[in-house]
This record gives sequence, structure tokens and C-alpha cells, in this order.
Amino acid sequence: MPHRYIELFIEYLKSERNVSENTFQSYVADLIDFSRYVDLNNEISEENINSYLAELDEKQLKISSVKRKLSALKQFFKFLYQEELIHRDPTQFIHQPKSRRPLPKIISEEVISKLQNAVTSLPYPEDLRAELILLILYGSGLRVSELIALKRNSIVENKFIRVFGKGSKERIVPISSRIISLLPDWFVNCKNSVWLFPSVNSEKHITRQRVFQILKHIASISGVDTTKISPHVLRHAFATHILDNGADLLSVKKMLGHQDISTTEIYTHVTSKKLHEVVNKFHPLAKKS
Repeated sequence: MPHRYIELFIEYLKSERNVSENTFQSYVADLIDFSRYVDLNNEISEENINSYLAELDEKQLKISSVKRKLSALKQFFKFLYQEELIHRDPTQFIHQPKSRRPLPKIISEEVISKLQNAVTSLPYPEDLRAELILLILYGSGLRVSELIALKRNSIVENKFIRVFGKGSKERIVPISSRIISLLPDWFVNCKNSVWLFPSVNSEKHITRQRVFQILKHIASISGVDTTKISPHVLRHAFATHILDNGADLLSVKKMLGHQDISTTEIYTHVTSKKLHEVVNKFHPLAKKS
């Protein structure tokens, strides 16, 4: 494929497409980048395009950049095909890549310990409420919307929490012995409300914003970066830490209230240190040595 085809495409963009300067410069840069990867003097195949995209993925290029580059290639080869300069468009059956689901922010068990220790410096009964909120979010993996909607009768047999999640779907989630030991004392402080965490007006429950404020306050006292602490981060920590310590994926899926196992699988990423420990513990060669 002669390099002059790029020049023809550039002229087409200028004269007929009337694209913006930014789009024009991006297309040119993307085509030049592609020309460094393949020999444009040869016929370009679908395999060439897929190999190029695979290399971009290996370089951990942003998905938006990959989509833009592929868009440029699609426009380029479509133009060449319509002008009958090539006999087939190699990008015709290549689809835009799906957006990568970002990995959740994970905090360590040491950070959780710091947060728990910081709770003790709060006055009574704020310390009770703060610790219960922290332990239910981290210990049971609830969403903040599920937490604030808990009622006193959401506690089942002093072992579980009945949760109504997305789509009003009910699930039963186990609670830790520490939560169970704190509940009687806490119930005394909210005996005039049906809510587990009532607002100042006992007829209403605590707000999402207030939960965020409480967690940020605990983080500030503990010396932990407040930007790294939120209800959702604690939910992520619950899922990651329990999987790292041997829980099975289906159980975690059920506790988190996920409909699709693929949503839960995002938590199966583990550190290289963890993988090293697993190999040394379970691989037969490691046992022999």
C-alpha cells in the first residue's frame, strides 16, 4: 500500500469532511503510529489490525485512546475501499473494544485496624455508632444505601442482617461477633426509632452524606488519607480481603448481592506476593524443596 494513500486521506479530511483541527491532527498522528507498526507497502489484513490492537492493549493504553486509533483506521480504510484503492476493508468486521472495568481501590487490613483504633477516641455514644457503621460496611460488605435503610428488626437471630438491595431483592448477610456484642448497648440509644441508625429526627434514618462525614472524621483521627476512605472502598475491602483469606467466589457474590458472577470476579485480582505465597504453599515442587 503506497504511503501516498495517507496523503490522499489527509486531503479528503481537509476538503470533504471538514473535520476540526484537533480531529485532523489526531487522525494523522494515529495513522503515522500505525505505519510504524506495519509495512504500508504490503496489503493490510484483519490480522494485522488485530495484532496492532493487541500491542496497544499490552502497553496498557487508555481504552479511549485505543478506540480513537481504531476509529482513525476505520475511517482510513473505508475511504480507500470506497475510492477502490483497495479491494477489501480489513477493519470491516473489527469492533470497538469494550471499556475496561476499573479495578476497585483497595485498602489494607492495617488501614482498617487504624480506623478501628481511631473510633475509641470518639465520645459515647458516637463511638458506638461509628464502630458499627465501620464494621457493617467492612465486615458485611453492605452498600451505603443498604446501610442507612437498616431497621432494628433487620437483625435476624443475632447472627445475620436482612438486607434489601438493588431492585428490592432481599438477601441475608452474616455479621461478626463484635457487631453482635455492640448492638444491645446501641439499641438503648436508638430505642425511640425503628431505624438502626436514626437521624436527629428519630423518624428518619441517617443520610448518606452523614455516613461519609463520619468515615472521613475517623480517617482524619487515624492519620489515614481521607480521600481513600468511603463506604464503597470499605465494601471493596470486604470482598478483596475475604477472598484473599480463602472465601469462595460464589459465597462472596451472594453476600455482595451481585446478580452476575463477572461483577464479583473483579475482586479476584491478587498481589504478586499473595500468588507467591500460594505457589510456595500448594505447589508439589515447593513442598519437596
